[in-house]
Amino acid sequence: MGDLSRALGYCRVSTQRQHTEGHGLERYIDRLKQYGLSDEQIHWDIESGASEKRKGYNRVLELVRSRQVDKIIVPCFDRFTRSALGWEVARQELQDFGVELVFLDGGSLDLETPEGLFTSRILAAMSAQVRDKNRYNATQGHRYFQEKRKIYQAIFGFVKDGDSVIPNTKQYRNTDKTHASVARECVEMFIKSGELSKTIRKLTDKYGLERVGKFKFEDFPRDVSSFRRWLENPQLCGMVCYYPFDSEKKLIIQSDHEAIISIAQHQQIIQILSTHPCGRRKYVTNPLVGLSKCDKCGSTMEKRSTKINDKTYEHLKCPGAYPKPRQPKKCDVRTYFRLEGAIDATIQALKQKADSIADNMPVETTEAVPVEILELQQQILKLKQLNDPDFHSTIKIKEQKLEALIKTSELDIVADASRTQVLRSIAMSEGFWEVVTREELTAIFHELVEEVLCSVVERTQLFSARLKI
Repeated sequence: MGDLSRALGYCRVSTQRQHTEGHGLERYIDRLKQYGLSDEQIHWDIESGASEKRKGYNRVLELVRSRQVDKIIVPCFDRFTRSALGWEVARQELQDFGVELVFLDGGSLDLETPEGLFTSRILAAMSAQVRDKNRYNATQGHRYFQEKRKIYQAIFGFVKDGDSVIPNTKQYRNTDKTHASVARECVEMFIKSGELSKTIRKLTDKYGLERVGKFKFEDFPRDVSSFRRWLENPQLCGMVCYYPFDSEKKLIIQSDHEAIISIAQHQQIIQILSTHPCGRRKYVTNPLVGLSKCDKCGSTMEKRSTKINDKTYEHLKCPGAYPKPRQPKKCDVRTYFRLEGAIDATIQALKQKADSIADNMPVETTEAVPVEILELQQQILKLKQLNDPDFHSTIKIKEQKLEALIKTSELDIVADASRTQVLRSIAMSEGFWEVVTREELTAIFHELVEEVLCSVVERTQLFSARLKI
């Protein structure tokens, strides 16, 4: 093996499942250790080989550029990259700095010879072909599941039934409840509290901290992010989602399986989570969360709190100027902006338009709607969710019928009094802003404010609020 003091090892797997279930990453790391490398010399990623943003991969290339490496050991070529273009970029760097690429399964690439270059390009092309084939098969699989309205896997409250799911009626733990009824309880608790962490605490106090069973669908999630994804899953209300992590392809359609909550409840969940980005209604400390932006680079500002002599100081900072480790710096605005200053500037902007707020803001209404209209609206919704061109004419006919029904119906419209009262208070009461809570500010700002730009001119902090009206 020779001297390995200036050698590095690299390996990767594409998915978390390969890591946790297949233990592929562990096996690769173990083989690199058997080769003679230490833990500090081994870098790894859980990401596609086509990605050029892999942290471990880019760290290896950084060490190559700093001339700290003479040799890179990989299990096989496709563990290094699956991109022909990506290989050409990396190959040039390895060649420029005289670094040898060695395979655990035998052999190495001599990039100084025409034969070595040819071989490397063949290997890169073959790796890319396998990648493209895997993508194609995955796409075809998604398309097949979508056409057949199949569901990949059950979530808590359901159990797989062939290609679909059904409510899980098995006894939950040592209670007199079923999995499905506990799932409904989870939803009702969240809607009541409006806070993810508080809901989880109540559930774990009642049912225990340890999960039941080996599979995810056998118990409710115990961490905030997983619990949030579970609540957002349309499977709960009788629908199915395809491409959930691709905003452009994401598709939610009606399924044939029985729901355990109503569509209205699911929409209420989504509304709570969108109004309160952290899934909270209480203890909101930053009313401008998601609204404050850096005027220089456009990044969403992050809140930082500092406690000095029992007094807490709150600031906003640009993440582009304070990047996380291994992320590039993209902004030079390193000012800590006073959160209170940004809030005051936003309130002043609202005060200046106070005369028009109550008059221009559309009023939400509650309508006593005839059953025929509700049924027709539901039929149109389901047809549109099918996303089938053959139903376009049917949808158009039903929409015309719906319009005629609405025109001939006398709807009893009741204004949302509480919302109107808040808007009138903003418009007319000078003392309103002095008694409003942080929680109320959050709701008001997200209702009325588009964004708040933070900038600094000659060491003076400036805030510019852009309103929705």
